[in-house]
Amino acid sequence: MRHAPKRPRVGKRTILACIECKRKKLKCNGQTPKCNHCLKNQHECLVEDPATGLRRPRDYMQSLESRVVYLEALLRESRPDIPLNGDNQHELRDIESNTPFVPTTSAQAPEAPTSSQLQDSPGAYTSPSYMQEASSSSSIPKEHAGQVDHLSSEVALLCLNAAGGEPHYFGPSSAVLFSRIISATMGLKSEKSSSSPRTFEGSERSHPNARPDRVPGLPSPSVAANLSRAYFDNIHPQYPFLHRPTFCKWELDVCKSSQSVHNPAAGEVPLFFVLMVYATGSLVLNQSQHGAAAMYYSMALDYLPSVLALNNLESIQSILCCAVYSIRSPTGASLWKISGMAIRHCIELGYHRSAERYRKHVDPLTKEMSRRCFWVAYDIDRVAAFTLGRPMGIPDELIDAELPMDIEDENITPSGLLANPRATGNQVPTIMTGTLHVIKLRKLWAKFHATLYSPQLQYASTGSQFATVDTLRQELEEWHASAPTHLDYSSSHPLSVFASNEWFQIAYNHSILILYRSHITRILGERQGSGPNESNSTDFIEEEEDLQRAFENCSRCAREICVLYRRLYQKSSVQFTWGSLHILFLGGLTYLYCLWRSWRIRQQTKQSEILKTCMACTTVLVIIAERWNLATSYRDIFETLSEKTINMICGNDKLAGPAPPQSQWTAPYDNLLSPRDWSLGFDDLSMPQGSDWFIQEFLQQFPES
Repeated sequence: MRHAPKRPRVGKRTILACIECKRKKLKCNGQTPKCNHCLKNQHECLVEDPATGLRRPRDYMQSLESRVVYLEALLRESRPDIPLNGDNQHELRDIESNTPFVPTTSAQAPEAPTSSQLQDSPGAYTSPSYMQEASSSSSIPKEHAGQVDHLSSEVALLCLNAAGGEPHYFGPSSAVLFSRIISATMGLKSEKSSSSPRTFEGSERSHPNARPDRVPGLPSPSVAANLSRAYFDNIHPQYPFLHRPTFCKWELDVCKSSQSVHNPAAGEVPLFFVLMVYATGSLVLNQSQHGAAAMYYSMALDYLPSVLALNNLESIQSILCCAVYSIRSPTGASLWKISGMAIRHCIELGYHRSAERYRKHVDPLTKEMSRRCFWVAYDIDRVAAFTLGRPMGIPDELIDAELPMDIEDENITPSGLLANPRATGNQVPTIMTGTLHVIKLRKLWAKFHATLYSPQLQYASTGSQFATVDTLRQELEEWHASAPTHLDYSSSHPLSVFASNEWFQIAYNHSILILYRSHITRILGERQGSGPNESNSTDFIEEEEDLQRAFENCSRCAREICVLYRRLYQKSSVQFTWGSLHILFLGGLTYLYCLWRSWRIRQQTKQSEILKTCMACTTVLVIIAERWNLATSYRDIFETLSEKTINMICGNDKLAGPAPPQSQWTAPYDNLLSPRDWSLGFDDLSMPQGSDWFIQEFLQQFPES
């Protein structure tokens, strides 16, 4: 049994000694709120928390308790219907919140609301098909109905968390539609927090000028250096929207300002970015210490309105900081909303257009950072759109912005470049080399989205889709072949997947699944109700051959995803994200589905390989669940499904045998729901390739228990 780490025991004398008295080796009398020495010399009286290394005022806890009492009094006066005692926490969840969007600092996972909560929620989108009761799905056996609903809920929750807890509409490219979507998975409400709400329009303080120019909760210099290094070694190579030399100057200003009241104030812009880097760096170093990260994040949000009000490059950088924090944090603001804000802000400032044509007179540093900000926003926008199956923030045909230069941060200054950008693959990679190749992949994803998941393609012929998939596959192979090698961002101890050598291979395999997923489910959907005569036609047999090849591609890449993630997560230093859990879980699920659905995969795959792949995926899910208990449900689901699959392969020769007769190819589809049954609530988006076929059919084939 694992126990939470105990707080270090310290003596009273150590607790009472403030930083200033320790530094000057004076006896500290421990007076509150300031000791005699600090009061006499007008110094800030700070003590160091032995558990976190953070510096706080001596009366920190008393001030927090007073603040809670004050806020509870205001809450009783304005909302007497809200219970404040601990026994009525369940009642809080029934009270609708009219608070606008805020980047949450709650350390709790979002909660999936019930069907009634969704119907009563003023902003929830609920389609008729999502509100159907389980009994209406006659095609799913009763003994598996609970499995379908439970798996659907978990897949949807995983997809939501990968996108920052975003509710509402899911499109055909989203992983949610791998399952039967039910109302409980279509919206998530955050746990109520005891802190007052924050919004982008203002902080919890009544007057912006009341914000302190100095932050008492900054870490010690050694801890701060570790947090900054963790961020720039592991996060910055993937999302290089900050200029490291500029940040170092901000950090120095903040550090000097916090040391003495006689030093000039650092300013709100440096404070915001320093605190956000510390918040994200804390998550990179150790996600079990989410409290410290949430504290830095909460303090940073106090300065966010002032940075956003600048309406310039720094305001976009501030939004991207919040987006990256959401990506790394188990909980956080909606990535869909933040990425939308970032891309729209870039468009507002014209960053999607050519800097050489429209911003000729801007200094080189600002010009280059504007390019970086736009393409980072573009990257996050494409990922969020694909995860949730929604339209992208800006079509590629409206973009003519140049790509960022392949150059180190230190070689970009306001007065010009100190070195030439990297021009050939033979040169040493820079901090930007990996990012530039990622942008090429996101552009390819945009093509996937436009050509395979567009509503206009619902009536396209299967033959034309085969040709489209083959063309896109060739482009993906070219991207994979040109992927940079020997990117050593974090020496031999990467703390993120991107900082490792496996990222590009995982991205390639994941892209293969995206490419073929809609292709497979579209064919299976169109076969609904087809008879034996159709299954004997030449076109049908050719289509079946293409389908089996698609299964082979998906099975191979899904297996590689499981094996690569096991290799990564056996290194205890690599930290997980919702996104990596999302890719791994759906990769494992795809592998199982291919075994159930494809007679050729069952024929060609050795039992030892199946056991090895299932064990690889299970091992990683176990590792993630040990570090973070919110992932336990995905571990349990995959263990159950993989066990059923192994029993089918090892104990049921009928399913594992040779190719079935032609008449059996279409039999499983006779009882499936019509594609329009689940798509009625999507307005004009009634696409048969919705991925709910995937899980629905998968569970239909389980043997009765």
